[in-house]
This record gives sequence, structure tokens and C-alpha cells, in this order.
Amino acid sequence: MSIAREAAYLYLCSKELTKLNKKLHHLSKEAQHHGQKHASTTNERSRHKHSKKHHKATKRFQHLVKEHHEMLSRIKHHLVNYNHALRKELKQ
Repeated sequence: MSIAREAAYLYLCSKELTKLNKKLHHLSKEAQHHGQKHASTTNERSRHKHSKKHHKATKRFQHLVKEHHEMLSRIKHHLVNYNHALRKELKQ
């Protein structure tokens, strides 16, 4: 592939990675908030509610971490391709 195409892939992947980072940051805050609420409340009903919300946020966080890892591996792949195309272009 050409250098421009690989650069475009890297750009799009980096944009997607920043979106995932923002979502991860938000979900970690949410999970931490519900974990603290669960620990501090005395009402059993409220404890159960916050425990449930903490569990949901943690599951979504784990799912996003997997997506984040896949995106990083995709970026690494395109970076290798970009470097290869750049070396090939510089030889000519």
C-alpha cells in the first residue's frame, strides 16, 4: 500500500483510540463512584442497587479494554506497514 493510505489508516485508528480512551475514562469513574456508594450506604436496597451498577460498569469497562487492545494491535500492524512503505519509497 502507499504511504498516504497507511497514514490515513493510522490517523483513523488514532481517532478511534482517543474515543475509546474517553469512554474508558468515563466508565472507570462511573465504576469507582458506584463502588464507593456501595461501600458507604447502610440501606440494603441502595447497596444492592449500587452493587449492580458497579458490576455493569465493570463489565462494560472490561469489554472496552478488549476493544482498546484490538485497536492498539491494529495500529501496530499499520505502523509496520507504514514504515515498510516509507523505506521502500526512500530507496527509490
